[in-house]
Amino acid sequence: MKVYKFRGPEQMDFVFDILFNKRLFCASWHTLNDPVEGLSVYSYENSKSESSEAFMQKVESEKSPLRVCSLSSTFDEHLLWAHYASGFSGVAIEFDIDPNEFEVIDVTYRGVFATVNCATDSEPQAVAKEVLSSKYDAWKYEKEVRILTTDMFYKLKNPISRVIVGHRMPTPLFDALRIVCEKLDIEVARVGIGDEGLDAGWVPQYGEPW
Repeated sequence: MKVYKFRGPEQMDFVFDILFNKRLFCASWHTLNDPVEGLSVYSYENSKSESSEAFMQKVESEKSPLRVCSLSSTFDEHLLWAHYASGFSGVAIEFDIDPNEFEVIDVTYRGVFATVNCATDSEPQAVAKEVLSSKYDAWKYEKEVRILTTDMFYKLKNPISRVIVGHRMPTPLFDALRIVCEKLDIEVARVGIGDEGLDAGWVPQYGEPW
């Protein structure tokens, strides 16, 4: 499946790290931009012999080392460019991932907090991953695909297919990015905004006429 990583122009060090090293940075879950990310409420009803508090302590222990890489399954959502690409001045990097990889999670959306039923027979590790596989439904527009891991970086298994550039990126930075992508044999496209929404048009290599 195709996924996209958005970055602003002030994050070009991250962009070049992805392009050259073919890896994605995975952040500690508690540093993500939603302050309720990873927080949960739990039910006492019909709980197991083990106390709910003790069970949730184990869940927190399993959750603690997990790291997250947030991706999107689309590039043509206006708010993604506004929020994660500095108002259309950054990029969306496109590549393929295997949805069957055990680290890859299609995020589900729910109320403010994840709900944990302590009466189930689930293992704390599975519950920890379940909590971090959902988020507040105010974020639905992100259409997030999430990688959960304990590693700082996730190595890409497939080539980067293209870099889509926001139409507000400064020309010198755009030209530099085109030169880099040309050397790496990565297609460059540029976002356009029309009556039917966003699209991405191919652009020629640096020095070629438009």
